[in-house]
Amino acid sequence: MAGETTNGTLLATKLHRPLVDQIHVHRPGLMERLDQNRSKPLTLVSAPAGYGKSVLISCWLEQCGIPSTWLSLDENDNDLHVFAAYFVAAVEKLFPEACRNTRALLNAPNRPPINVLANSLLNELDRIDQSFIITLDDYQLINETAVHDLLAAMLKHPSLTMHLVIVGRVDPPIPIARLRAKSQVTEVRAQDLRFTRAETKMLLEQLLETQIDPSTADAVEEKTEGWVTGLRLAALSMRHRGTLDPKLLEPQVDAQYVMEYLFAEVFTHQPPEISQYLLATAILDRFSGPLCEAVCVSETEPFTCELSGWEFINWIKKENMFLIPLDAGNRWFRFHHLFQELLLNQLNRHFSSEYINTLHTNASAWFAENGLLEEALRHAMAAGDTDTAGSLVLEFSNQLMNDQQWPRLEQCLYMLPRDLIERDPGLLVLEAWLHVVWQNFSDVVACYKKIEALNATSPPETLVNIKHLPGQFETLKALMHYLAADGENALASAQQALKVIPRHHKRALLFADLYQLGAYQMIGKLETGLSMYQKAMSRHINRDKDYYALYLGALGLVYWVDADLIAMQQTAESLMDVVKDNLLPAAVSFGLHHLGIIHYHQNKLRFAEEKLVQAANMQYAYSPMNIAHGAFALALTYQAQGKPDQAREISRSVVNDAIQTNNTDILKFARAFEAELALRQGDFSLASQWVEKYNPRPFVPPFRFYKPQLTAVKIWISRNTTGSRRQAVHCA
Repeated sequence: MAGETTNGTLLATKLHRPLVDQIHVHRPGLMERLDQNRSKPLTLVSAPAGYGKSVLISCWLEQCGIPSTWLSLDENDNDLHVFAAYFVAAVEKLFPEACRNTRALLNAPNRPPINVLANSLLNELDRIDQSFIITLDDYQLINETAVHDLLAAMLKHPSLTMHLVIVGRVDPPIPIARLRAKSQVTEVRAQDLRFTRAETKMLLEQLLETQIDPSTADAVEEKTEGWVTGLRLAALSMRHRGTLDPKLLEPQVDAQYVMEYLFAEVFTHQPPEISQYLLATAILDRFSGPLCEAVCVSETEPFTCELSGWEFINWIKKENMFLIPLDAGNRWFRFHHLFQELLLNQLNRHFSSEYINTLHTNASAWFAENGLLEEALRHAMAAGDTDTAGSLVLEFSNQLMNDQQWPRLEQCLYMLPRDLIERDPGLLVLEAWLHVVWQNFSDVVACYKKIEALNATSPPETLVNIKHLPGQFETLKALMHYLAADGENALASAQQALKVIPRHHKRALLFADLYQLGAYQMIGKLETGLSMYQKAMSRHINRDKDYYALYLGALGLVYWVDADLIAMQQTAESLMDVVKDNLLPAAVSFGLHHLGIIHYHQNKLRFAEEKLVQAANMQYAYSPMNIAHGAFALALTYQAQGKPDQAREISRSVVNDAIQTNNTDILKFARAFEAELALRQGDFSLASQWVEKYNPRPFVPPFRFYKPQLTAVKIWISRNTTGSRRQAVHCA
């Protein structure tokens, strides 16, 4: 459904401030307090469910005259990068492109750590020169430490123009005491939000459209303790009875009992068709008319109601039944969270798990049909239908790959149970592509072996080249042959893949085109391969700059393997020209990396250092393997400039990063490069220790910057014995 997502992945409805109900009590004292303290970095509104927290802030924002933005949180935001993506989207609703660098980091295949993300976001927020307010609603649903740490970092060095409002049922685990001591926080709590007797009388009269006896208002206020949701339930109960049930006024009756009693009282008085709809839609965190109808189809036993979805929504709007609009167009709604909890309790108490699973299945199908993958996945998983969940990931995978949404593909894939991934060849292919993007080739090989084993025993209809991923297993096979230096078979597999991959599977085609080119180069027919590759690349030159840039970046790698620095430089400069007006960090970093190593080999060391440092500063825009090779090039640039200490520092940092991230592929390269640098700096002992343990096989793809084989050859030759010369030949 158009307009339901933003940036192709984020739910737009989470970024809408809830509209203020026409029936509400204006609270000037609290409004004035919020206004007077707006210069402080933080307002914290913390109280149990149903105290009107969100309504209060929404009313304030409506009248305060300051630009504001809103983010409604849910359990799915318990991921630092998902949370940060929504936070950035909320800010950019007010100030488009204000957080470009942070957004680029979030879309990068190599996810940055919290300190890098926080620094980028803080710097970009600091550059906004207009005052604004951002509200984080339902923050109690966040339990991810990294998200709390991000907010704590924002509040430790707060933006001068941003005022943060946190709304939740409990205090968030951020340093509130320190903020309180520095008078940097305004706190609004349950005692502040409780309705007075006068406010209670006013609200009841609005809801019931009649005068209320002061003694009745006093009794309701006392029993509900000024709790606004309890007041609304009491009003609904009074509407049906004509008066308040005397039992609720007995001294021993507490507020929790009042809530349960009033809910039951209200619920049992609804028409049967409304009750059916209320319970069935309780599984939905948000709903529209068409979604309600899809979930509550009359064929779903025991659901028999023929009421349309919009008729249901209009009825509960008319009855003031705890409905909260989520967008200005009145297309999406949700229940008040507390009311939804009460409905879910009734649903789970009175209906079978099979019926509830059917509701989730219906919801999943509707979300999938409307392109809302994550919600479709969550409902499929809630229904216990992991096979459908896996099929959904496969169905949407090409869209995610085409859009370079690798973090989103990773998130969706790993929502699935591990055992499902292990037994599904298609899902393993997707995992393999993630490892290709991350340049974790050992893991790519492991995935490929699992797929081969499954394909050998699976029926034909389950093979990965039949259904959602035609040709992609052949593409992966081409990569495996290439890594094994088997150019002929790599070419055959790539050509077979290109015959069956659909034209709209752009990212899969790029993989296949690149491996075909690499295979032609490997068998000595580079010109033939270049002709085909450039023809494929030309499909994107005018209509898709992103993909044209990706093709150029990959072409530069091929020229590097061919040692054609002139063609490589021309390609890199063309790449930088294509991306100069676009935010394509992966392509920019490739261009900088290529220009850096070209300048190094041309002995233009100052220019090499400049480009390689720029690439290093964008390190989270491209894969860890590229980062490592860029660091190797920078270290050799420092060495050539007579800066051995800086060269060793760079080399050591790559080793440490590989150890910390447990990346064995990079660690092998990093240890080899330590030996290379030691050899250049005259430390033959360290170099010799490494070469004694070095195994030059299996073949390592030589398309980055540094080749361990050459280090081994140089060390063996330097020993100058018959045996060492044989070892040098073996390594070469």
